[in-house]
Amino acid sequence: MLKTFFTAPLTWLRSLYLYRSLFREFFIREIKGRFAGSMGGFLWLLVNPVCQILVYGFVFNVVLKLKLGGLGIGTDSFFLFFLTGMFPWLAFSEGVVRCSGILHENSNLVTKVRFPVELLPTTGVLASFFINGIGFALFLLYLLAKGMLSLDIFLVPVVFAGFFLFSMGVSMLVAAISVFLRDVQQALPIVLFVWFYTTPILYPKEMVPEVFRFAFYLNPVFPFTELFHGLILGTGPSLQWIVLSGLWLFFSWCLGLSIFFKLRPSFGDVL
Repeated sequence: MLKTFFTAPLTWLRSLYLYRSLFREFFIREIKGRFAGSMGGFLWLLVNPVCQILVYGFVFNVVLKLKLGGLGIGTDSFFLFFLTGMFPWLAFSEGVVRCSGILHENSNLVTKVRFPVELLPTTGVLASFFINGIGFALFLLYLLAKGMLSLDIFLVPVVFAGFFLFSMGVSMLVAAISVFLRDVQQALPIVLFVWFYTTPILYPKEMVPEVFRFAFYLNPVFPFTELFHGLILGTGPSLQWIVLSGLWLFFSWCLGLSIFFKLRPSFGDVL
């Protein structure tokens, strides 16, 4: 198991390379499937995030007029703080939820002996990051137009890619366990609900009493969120968040993939 823990990411990358044409087809099918039957088609990739930005901006800036002054987080705008962490979270949570049922939906493919099953959850997570990444990019363009970004913005794609690999590990784990425990699909929304509200996305960590802040270090999403906030809001990347996010990325990626490949031979028997 220990050997698989370290070699699983290489096995996964090798599979993506060997079956790159098939992977591309599944990814395109996944994206098209999100908008199948709609007249707007891929136009919704732009309409949905633009509406999110406009609605959140109106509610938080015009109606509620929420301010976060005096906290040293790079902005006093709750609207900007919230969306900086919200788009990455949506990519993560939607990808995990998608993978909880993706093997069941494609059981006819999973039961084939030589089919690379790992392509299915990979396309599910990648599609989620692609769709929400467009919204994230539009949000950054909005900040750029207002002259609110620094050169640190060039590091955001690196952190986003790292967050994708972290999410890949979590999603692979969820996909594998869901094959044997159908209850995972029912419990997952509850877990993600609690996870969201215990992550500093709706509120800065500075607003939480110090006696409770230690719990953030047990939250794998926390350092990634802090990096996004630091890079986009101008406080800069902190070395501790870089190290902590790197450790969580490595652990999640290796653990999720190793368990997935360990259980993969049994998928066909259950499905």
